Amino acid sequence: MQNSRVKFITSKVRISDMASFAIEGGEIAYSDQGTGDGVILVHGFAASTAENWAKAGWIQMLVRAQRRVVALDLRGHGHSTKFHQPADYTLHAMAGDVLALVEHLQIKKPDLIGFSLGARVVLELLRVHGDRFLLGVLCGVGEAMLNPSEERDPEAFAKAMEAPSPDGFADDMARRFRMFAEGQGQDLAALAACSRGLAAMGRPWTRELLAGIKNEMLVVAGTGDDLAGAPEPLAAAMGNAKSKRIPGCGHMDCLTQPMFKAAVMDFLAGYPA
Repeated sequence: MQNSRVKFITSKVRISDMASFAIEGGEIAYSDQGTGDGVILVHGFAASTAENWAKAGWIQMLVRAQRRVVALDLRGHGHSTKFHQPADYTLHAMAGDVLALVEHLQIKKPDLIGFSLGARVVLELLRVHGDRFLLGVLCGVGEAMLNPSEERDPEAFAKAMEAPSPDGFADDMARRFRMFAEGQGQDLAALAACSRGLAAMGRPWTRELLAGIKNEMLVVAGTGDDLAGAPEPLAAAMGNAKSKRIPGCGHMDCLTQPMFKAAVMDFLAGYPA
């Protein structure tokens, strides 16, 4: 991986009209804007609705396209409840929070857009509850989901969140995520627990699991996104998925890129790839 391609942009953007609803042991914060067909946005690890979707212009863009745009802060992130036990952080639990929000707002057959960790949550939703949703868009993921690197310490991100300082931390990617989280004022202990909880799940994705997802899907990643890998193999593992590579995009800057946004909007509008 070429770390020079990974750009981290931190922000303390807040959405003034965030609401919340109750889950077991806490609350999930969410934004609900616009009218029209529903679309649910699920952010990445150590990010939030404000960071991934508001700051990068996705909420405004989709509202202008006459969509009802619902974006939630995942448990442990943003304004949602910060759990501090790894057992509280599984894809099943996070997907359950999204489904509970859809039911809370009584949205029928919304589209789903997930970035990075959010894309994994979207996949879990479609694997188990595919009939409750229409289209799925996976941003910033690819072949690495099928063939994850065995070189990375599974504890690296958790250790980086718990370190007294990110300075000099050996794993450069984990160090950058720590700095990214700090820049937003995130709860580092909750993110450490989240990282451990997800790592404890092992390798959940196989071609056999993915083949059962029949929703129409788009897998989109940048040519410079070494964290995700190529989107084509991941799309090929699903029954009804397309892939798109966006030139010049890395992982953490892809959501801000006009060509990346255009690829997603064209897919949602039904234009051929």
